[in-house]
Amino acid sequence: KDVTEVTKGDTVIPIFLPDCRECIDCKSTKSNCCTNFPFKVSPWMPRHESTRFTDLNGEIIYHFMFVSSFSEYTVVDIANVTKIDPQIPPDRACLLSCGISTGVGAAWRTASVETGSTVAIFGLGSVGLAVWTLLNKALLSLCLCVC
Repeated sequence: KDVTEVTKGDTVIPIFLPDCRECIDCKSTKSNCCTNFPFKVSPWMPRHESTRFTDLNGEIIYHFMFVSSFSEYTVVDIANVTKIDPQIPPDRACLLSCGISTGVGAAWRTASVETGSTVAIFGLGSVGLAVWTLLNKALLSLCLCVC
């Protein structure tokens, strides 16, 4: 209801950090923390401070990180989804939602790693591999990976 940013049939992935696409931070290339929907740990949907889930007995089921990705179908605020190219297979697109974006963002945006840097990566799961992949292309002088 009242959603205009996506339409039925669009391919979207859930994102934990809200993106209103309107505030100064969401429009910035230097921040990923939305001013209108600041990150917080809450069992509710961000705009309404309520849940849309109940179990078979009518008991409340709380949201997890605004996306409730534990279920096959979910109700998510538009600020917590990103529309993606429908040609991307879902089993690959799911990587964009957390591991890849976290790893790339940590190295590129947060740490501001520069060409010629020496870097240590602790852990080579999806986040660590994303960091390594990005940094490997940055012509590092040394990249030490610790598993």
